[in-house]
Amino acid sequence: MNLKIIWRLLKREATLIQTDHSILLALLAAPLLYFALMGTTYMNKDEEKVNVGIVDLDHSNSSKAFLTKLNATQKINITDTYINRVEAEKGFNNFDVQAIVEIPNGFEKKLINKESAPIGLILNNSKFLSSNDINKAVNLVAMEYASDSRQQFFESKGINPSTAKNKAKPVTAQIHAVYNPTNNYGNFLLPALLILILHQTLLISLSESIASDYENNQILINFEDSKFSFLNYFLGKTGFYMILYFAYMTLTFLVAYPALDLPLNGSLFTLFTVTFLFFIATIFYTWFISSFFKSQTSAMEIMAFTSYPVFLITGITWSFKEMPLFLQSIANLIPLRPYFEFLKKQTIMGVDSPYYNNEIIHLLILLLVGYVLAFLRFNYLRNKVQKSVINLSN
Repeated sequence: MNLKIIWRLLKREATLIQTDHSILLALLAAPLLYFALMGTTYMNKDEEKVNVGIVDLDHSNSSKAFLTKLNATQKINITDTYINRVEAEKGFNNFDVQAIVEIPNGFEKKLINKESAPIGLILNNSKFLSSNDINKAVNLVAMEYASDSRQQFFESKGINPSTAKNKAKPVTAQIHAVYNPTNNYGNFLLPALLILILHQTLLISLSESIASDYENNQILINFEDSKFSFLNYFLGKTGFYMILYFAYMTLTFLVAYPALDLPLNGSLFTLFTVTFLFFIATIFYTWFISSFFKSQTSAMEIMAFTSYPVFLITGITWSFKEMPLFLQSIANLIPLRPYFEFLKKQTIMGVDSPYYNNEIIHLLILLLVGYVLAFLRFNYLRNKVQKSVINLSN
């Protein structure tokens, strides 16, 4: 390994990036732009006070009290009152409201008679997160109302209030939400999206650079200048990306995470170390795959195409065990798969290292495989280049 050679190649790569607007856009503009866009989009991270419409066919004190309690919950904002369900469904279909709560005629009378008093709830499940919140809020208020009604019934039978309260709630659920206690979408999705942005911009920019070397016959010059040494060539060619993405990693965890109020419960040293290893593994795989491209256009198109499929099969948006086995096998060959699992356990859950050691081992194995593939590919290309040089000299 020769530091002078590495430095010379590194400066050449920086010049290529500076002069190639396509690489410059993917490497510098895209990550910062997407970070700003994601941060702005998910700034609140959770949807509160969702618009809800009501149809009160009872117009009683009990129905009004129920709706007042419902409107006082964190997630629900009663904005529209309709005369009947037909009118309500028009507002529902126009997206004026995300749900309709219908109080039937005779609601109060049934409560007084200790009869079942069903409440209608129509949900717009096209926005499943907000509909789940509304459903939960309505059910909690209904359960509270039912409990109060039972308690009043027992008290009317001469049972003291304390005993009546216990009899009204014979079974209670004690729910303790951990890791994402606010149950918001931002804390669930943003950490993965930020890393995916860095991963894909690294794939695209580095693959374009390598394909550019082939397209412009620069690969021979780089090999010769590296003295046909794998370490000289690889560190010189990818060193700039390693430095830049270490800076992006620092920006992500020390600036973006606090700014977006994302959980960061584990050791920063472990997080930085494993993340850097993840980027190194990604660089090895990218260099290997990109060495088969002969033009920047094809490299950019194929690498850009992988963004969404890769994200889908890593198990972030859907249970990994529920995927077909062949997709699981493919996903386990991608460094994003073990890294996402590590990131979730280390930052969101904050568990001890024994619980994510398997993910680190998985990532290290992929790193080793990536190194071997890149090394073998380099040797193949080196021999090919050397033979072509000999043929030209003869």
